[in-house]
Amino acid sequence: MKNKLFLFVAFLLAFQFAKAQDIYLTQSGNIAFFSATSMENIDATSKEATAAINIKSKKIFFKVKNTSFHFKSSLMEEHFNENYMESEKFPYTQFSGEVVDVVDFAKDGVYEVSVKGKMTLHGVEKEYTTKGTITVKDGKISAHAKFNIKMADHQIKIPSLVGANIAEAVDVTVDATFEPQKK
Repeated sequence: MKNKLFLFVAFLLAFQFAKAQDIYLTQSGNIAFFSATSMENIDATSKEATAAINIKSKKIFFKVKNTSFHFKSSLMEEHFNENYMESEKFPYTQFSGEVVDVVDFAKDGVYEVSVKGKMTLHGVEKEYTTKGTITVKDGKISAHAKFNIKMADHQIKIPSLVGANIAEAVDVTVDATFEPQKK
């Protein structure tokens, strides 16, 4: 399954007729979210995001299987997948966009950037623009971003019975280290 997902991402970026050395990939991107409420904090992490960046076009793509998020509590994980994300109906969350700012991918450095694109979460597509950091070092590219998602923007309903336990918005952190696509 991972190989199919990996090939799908590579195919998406290849439509721009890019050379293999223009595409950097990862199958182990880290996506975490955190929600603080007066009752309890909710946080989960997936280390299984597939992502790609085309350094020529500056297009970037992330895709994560919703069931790959793990919580401290198995009950929270079950509620997340069954009641909120409806993971059987909407198995993946994905982002497709581009780096807006100039990055010299041939030169080691840390670049503050804006990323603009569309996220499909819970079957609802919404445009996002967020700040992030791209680090180029020793032939690898790392990306980091932190942004906020409102549950209502993606039609994720929070029952009033548990409303005090779940925030209306969550903080999302994305970290990925990309390596050149092998020919």
